[in-house]
Amino acid sequence: MKKSWKGRLHANSLFIKIVSAVLLSVICVTALTLSISIRASESVYVDTFTQSSSQIIGQIAENMSGFNDEVVNIMGAIKNSWAFRSYLTSNDRTSASASYTQYSMVSALESALPPDYYEKMSIVVVGVNGSTYLSSDAGLTIPVEELLDSPITQETRRQPNRILYQYTDDGFTTLTQGDSAIVVSTGLNYAGGQSNYGYAYILIPQNVLQGFYSSFSSEANDLLLLDGGGRIVSSTRKQIVGFTDGALLESAKQVEQSQMKYQTIVQNGRSSAVVAQNIPHWNCHLVGVIDRDTILREAGDRESIVVLSMLVVACVLVSMFFVVRKTTQPIQSLVREMKTITKGDFSRHIPVEGNYEVKELSKAFNYMLDGLNSYIDQLMEMEREKRQAEISALQMQINPHFIYNTLTSLKWMIWQGDSQKAVQAIDAFSLLLRSTISDKQERITAAEEVGNLRNYVFLQHLRFGEQIKVDFSLAEDCRNCLMPKLILQPFLENAFFHAFNDADDGSIFVFIRRRGNTLVCEVVDNGSGMMLEKVGSTLSSGGRKADHFTGIGIKNVDDRIKLLYGESYGVSISSEPGKGTSVTVTIPAQESKNCPST
Repeated sequence: MKKSWKGRLHANSLFIKIVSAVLLSVICVTALTLSISIRASESVYVDTFTQSSSQIIGQIAENMSGFNDEVVNIMGAIKNSWAFRSYLTSNDRTSASASYTQYSMVSALESALPPDYYEKMSIVVVGVNGSTYLSSDAGLTIPVEELLDSPITQETRRQPNRILYQYTDDGFTTLTQGDSAIVVSTGLNYAGGQSNYGYAYILIPQNVLQGFYSSFSSEANDLLLLDGGGRIVSSTRKQIVGFTDGALLESAKQVEQSQMKYQTIVQNGRSSAVVAQNIPHWNCHLVGVIDRDTILREAGDRESIVVLSMLVVACVLVSMFFVVRKTTQPIQSLVREMKTITKGDFSRHIPVEGNYEVKELSKAFNYMLDGLNSYIDQLMEMEREKRQAEISALQMQINPHFIYNTLTSLKWMIWQGDSQKAVQAIDAFSLLLRSTISDKQERITAAEEVGNLRNYVFLQHLRFGEQIKVDFSLAEDCRNCLMPKLILQPFLENAFFHAFNDADDGSIFVFIRRRGNTLVCEVVDNGSGMMLEKVGSTLSSGGRKADHFTGIGIKNVDDRIKLLYGESYGVSISSEPGKGTSVTVTIPAQESKNCPST
């Protein structure tokens, strides 16, 4: 049967407490906002701010008109200079006359340039004869022919006796390349003529344009320059330069024509006031867009707002502190207990206390912990049984053919009357079988492992002769070190049956020594060796020979070591054709508490 909502929402519920705290906070903040909004005089503040903005725009317009006067002086100096006229119309000049003409052009410009000219503009003069003059170190980024065919020049050609202000997305000098600019242009012709012998351009980059009004802008006031088509040619927000805003242009014209202080418009869902003034010489409109919401936020008595806000926040914080502290204290206790469990202590149950949700979490976690403990115990027991079964299976892989062939060799020695050697062989064989089959210990000492290897070598020499010599080197501090049974025998066996196929004799060396906390065991032969890509297949197939002692191969040994000690230990092999093979087995150096048998 499902519980009712009343049963689910306990008085001690975390949900109820959080909802209560949020409601209290929202009510307090709403009351404060309404109080400030009621006390603020919106219309008075907006009127005052827009009037101040109109005065600022008027000041900016005067500065831009003054800048236009400087431009007119520069254009007049170029038009009235005989040196520019000669430079742009004549094609044949001697070196002396060319130098004098250049000097005269520079002198004519210097008399008309303002002091800070180099920080404001770049002057480019181009003649129809292809001659160019630049007033700075900058160069043209487009061919002269392309500049003469550009829309800016075409418009100048249509109005040859006017000074035109036109917008370009990309300046055509190296100092203005990659940025938009305003190009002031005029045609160069003889007095009263309509045919131009050249064109003069003044490039005004964005940083100069923004310098007129950037110091007058604020967070609530954006200033823009709109050309006659409504395109934004400059703005305090550089990302909108180049875009067209027809609605804003229409609002600006209405403000200019009706002599209104401002006009209210809505942009992107926000109410704004527009103030504007026409700049006829520039053929532009200087527009200020004032965000009403922003200026209203700045209005009001800041001191009273701060005091009221602090009082409300203090009340909310006090109430929230006690509520949240009482609510989260059980959760903090729950987290502390869980941290101990992440460190591997699965037996520590979490106390069931606190509010309703924490109690339910604690009960569920304790139940999960019991299940996890039981599962881990079962898993560990299964892993132990699996490991023991794998190790026992490896140890019991005694090849019957080895036993048959060894017994046959003993029979022939007894039949031939060599009873002493037969007794030695029976002793070696019985010791080898006892250590392998009867002894259930998982690990033996290095000395015992070497003893088993000696018995195995003795039986091999008994059957095949002593052409292959085997030497053992067991460091004294390694005799008591423990190692799994039969981890070296497969490699010694493989050396016997694979390393000397093309030789009558050979040598095998077994080294056991320490390297820090690692026991290093090596089986080295001077046999024929092999290519590295054949190492795995050759050694893994050795255990399946009919006359081998066991079926244990290199992968069995490597898997067994990693199962017992981890992935950082195991078997590595190096071999080269004609240079023999070296097998290295690494395991941790662990001492036995009992003295090993020798």
